[in-house]
Amino acid sequence: MLERQALYLLNGIVLAQVSWKLVIRIMLSLLHRHILKEILVATGLAMGLFIFVLLVGNALRDVAELVVAGKLDFWVFIKVLGLLIPYVASFALPLGMLTGTLIALGRLSSQREITAMKSAGLSLYQIAAPVFLIAFVGMAAAVLINLHYAPQSRVERKALMTESLTDNPVGFIEERRFIYEFPGYVIYMGGREGSVMKDFWIWELDEQRRAKLFLRATEGILDYDEANKDLILVLKNGIAEQRDSEKPEAFSDNMPDSLFFGELPIALPLDQIFGDGHQKRKLRTKEMTFSQLMDLREGELDKEAAVGEPMSEARLSVQIHIQKNFALAFSIFSLAVFGVPLAIQVGRKETYANLGIALIIAMTYYFLIIMVSWLENVPALRPDLLIWLPNLIFQGTGFCMIYRASRH
Repeated sequence: MLERQALYLLNGIVLAQVSWKLVIRIMLSLLHRHILKEILVATGLAMGLFIFVLLVGNALRDVAELVVAGKLDFWVFIKVLGLLIPYVASFALPLGMLTGTLIALGRLSSQREITAMKSAGLSLYQIAAPVFLIAFVGMAAAVLINLHYAPQSRVERKALMTESLTDNPVGFIEERRFIYEFPGYVIYMGGREGSVMKDFWIWELDEQRRAKLFLRATEGILDYDEANKDLILVLKNGIAEQRDSEKPEAFSDNMPDSLFFGELPIALPLDQIFGDGHQKRKLRTKEMTFSQLMDLREGELDKEAAVGEPMSEARLSVQIHIQKNFALAFSIFSLAVFGVPLAIQVGRKETYANLGIALIIAMTYYFLIIMVSWLENVPALRPDLLIWLPNLIFQGTGFCMIYRASRH
């Protein structure tokens, strides 16, 4: 009899344990779905907002003036906006993830739902699991965007722009803006009267991008040569200053040789910028996909091995660009880790307050990225690896904050 009662008691204990584990699992599943839904909605709305803001900002800066002036077709403008989305998305994804985390968990914390979850036995890591899941998915998407779709869309956008502007070549040169698209040249125009450009400046650069020739004209006329795919720039009433070919940057040593001219034609080949059906320009690093960047890196490695030199500036620049894109994608997870304990501790449900906090944190992160980028000319410090430092700082700080918050 006693043995039977003991067996019943043991079975009851086992059943209770199984039931409790099942209840916990169901509770976790329901809570995770609830948190996942909150994070997805908040993050989606935040990302959409940042994509819209960045899209409008880039459009106003780059092409809106051309549309208003009638130099760019409206439907081409719409296509350009579409091609801008991958570029702005690379910045909007980390901002949206951080803002969504602050808004969703901040609201749950302010309504004591986080406290209730902790009372039910859930750890902070279990509560944050849906956030980390979304961050990992966003991180994978960001890698694909940063290293494939964004560079591709940049090339397609430029090709679309030049195709539209060859019918109106004057519209290609914008007023009061430095133009760097022509390899070997920097161009600036002060104003325009009809088809005549006023106060025209042009710098011819050497292979190290130092100014070796400076031209300034009171006016200039721009036309398109269909046969040679060239923009023909005719400068009138100007001055040319020739710098020392060996030390063009040494302005204090000798005054440049000056020459006045009445009319000077210059051919600016469009195929070097956007490419045509027979000849393509050399792509810039920002316009290369991951596979193209790796091919370029391998080429630089072969050159270094042939001459027995250490890392070249060209390979360092490529590696910095690759690592920077990976680091920016990984920032989605880093900012999410940092945002989880911050949202719970601050506990704000006001959207504007959380948006302001997110912007301050993101600006701090991007400022650190810029600071590391300044070290590009100091290869001994390995800036291609230091580019990960902001992520390590934010992740380390975030996990420390989570650990401290989970103990209270």
